[in-house]
Amino acid sequence: MNTTFLINLFILFKAVSTFALRRKVAIVTGGTRGIGKGISESLAKREYDLLLSYNSDYESAIDTCKFLEKKYNCRVELFSGDISLKSTRKKMFKFYDLKFKNTHNLGVVVHNAGQYVGITSGNSEGLKKPLNTLAFGDGSLIHNDELDISIMKFYQKMYGDAYIDICERSIPRMKKGGSLIGISSPGCTTQFNPSPGYDMPGSGKCIMEYAMRLFALRCAPLDINCNIVIPGFTKTEAWDRIGDLYETTGDSMVEKMAEKYSPNGSMTTEEVGEGIYLLCSPEGRHITGISLPIDKGVHLKL
Repeated sequence: MNTTFLINLFILFKAVSTFALRRKVAIVTGGTRGIGKGISESLAKREYDLLLSYNSDYESAIDTCKFLEKKYNCRVELFSGDISLKSTRKKMFKFYDLKFKNTHNLGVVVHNAGQYVGITSGNSEGLKKPLNTLAFGDGSLIHNDELDISIMKFYQKMYGDAYIDICERSIPRMKKGGSLIGISSPGCTTQFNPSPGYDMPGSGKCIMEYAMRLFALRCAPLDINCNIVIPGFTKTEAWDRIGDLYETTGDSMVEKMAEKYSPNGSMTTEEVGEGIYLLCSPEGRHITGISLPIDKGVHLKL
């Protein structure tokens, strides 16, 4: 047999073996607190290394990093920045290339990061919390005979634009196989009744949900499944800030909402994370193109 052929065959075998033996890595935006932390932990326990983005809470990010690395013996890299900005997303993927491209297989990308103007973010790109709830059809978007949809556009950048950009940058790095997931909310899809008072954030998340179905269609030949997850009422730090506005606790608000709308109570971040892992697992590879409620039945009542 030709010696050159054998050498080339050996090189090819070594390259394929090296690729197969690479560790898996997952990118989770907003992955250091709340639901994002639950997702990160669920993936870490399945031997994923992690790139976790966060916006500004450095102490929480470091605490999460140390916790995951110690408990699951995984590698965690942290990236800081406002994920609604295109420049931040470009830097995040350059950071991924630097830290993981040559040693890992990109297996999962979850766009979980979110902000709520004036509540979970003090001031988003100069936007301040509006004095009144902004809603379609009630005249609240007209000021001095001018249409002001700046807050709506912020949410569309935070969810729609960011999700599309993250997916586009992830696909070529995934080679073949992987999962793209976005986190949405009840009322942003035709599966639910619309949520009054959620007009502005919902406008961004519905873009994300529609884009997901197109990505699912076009990524099928690459064996990449694409889904949106809609969690139920989940106890997170974000609810504490909302609770402060109503002079109550976040946990109390979650329990009241769950009592009213959930047949089976509130969620934990770990429960959401486990549901998301199912979509990334070999058993869930055939699930694609859906907006999946992981909500203990909230979608049956909303």
